[in-house]
This record gives sequence, C-alpha cells and structure tokens, in this order.
Amino acid sequence: MIKIEVTGNTIPELADKLLALGANLRGNAIVEGARAAVNAMQVLEVAEAASVDPTPAPKSVPVAEATESQPTTTETSSTPAPAALDFDTDVAPHVLAVVQKLGKPAAQEILSQFGVEKASLLDPARWPELVTALQDAI
Repeated sequence: MIKIEVTGNTIPELADKLLALGANLRGNAIVEGARAAVNAMQVLEVAEAASVDPTPAPKSVPVAEATESQPTTTETSSTPAPAALDFDTDVAPHVLAVVQKLGKPAAQEILSQFGVEKASLLDPARWPELVTALQDAI
C-alpha cells in the first residue's frame, strides 16, 4: 500500500499539486510513479516549510475606486516579452533536482535568497531568476 499526503494553503494550490502528481504518475510505471511521488513529496516539504499565517482574512474588502486606463497604442514593442513559465513543469523540477543532488537545506538556502521559503510563493516574474539560480547550484 502506498500512502501519499498532499497539503496546501488553498484549494487551487492543492489542486495544482494533485494535478502535477497525477501527471507524473500517469506517464510512468508504478515503480517509477511511486519514486516520482516520493520526489514530489520532497519538493512539497521544501515548499511547505514556511509556517502558515494564522491571521484570518478580512470578511469584506473595500470597493476599489474606478481609475482611468492608460491609452493603448498599436505600436509593437522592440523587446520580446519573456516566455511564461509554468510552475509545475518549469520551476518545481529544478527545485526537486537541487533537493536530490544537494539536499533540502541547499534548496532552502537558494529560496531564502529570493525572500521566500516556498518556491510557489515567489512572484512568477522572478521564476526565471530562480530557475537560473537552481541550475547554477547543480
């Protein structure tokens, strides 16, 4: 019997983790799937190392005031937009690789350089920097 426990701070975060785990298990043999599940759990341990903020969210949020939007142009930008990264396929595998090769403390140290304890809490705009740092560490 294989028991897998997946935790998350929000339902969408939990759903993302379960989908990633399912995707890993679907393409591999049972043994490989179990190994991927163990590896995924190590990544989740690193990601879940942060304590949960016990402060409850406010019950109501003030209504935002309407603001004028900036005018749009038809000119194209000369600088290409950075390619969007997917956390589960582009970021988490690099965290996992560092955990496997260098250990959990090394991964936590890299994450702390970005001011987060969980990779999933990092601003997606900084994911390319994180991936580069993780790759450089290996």
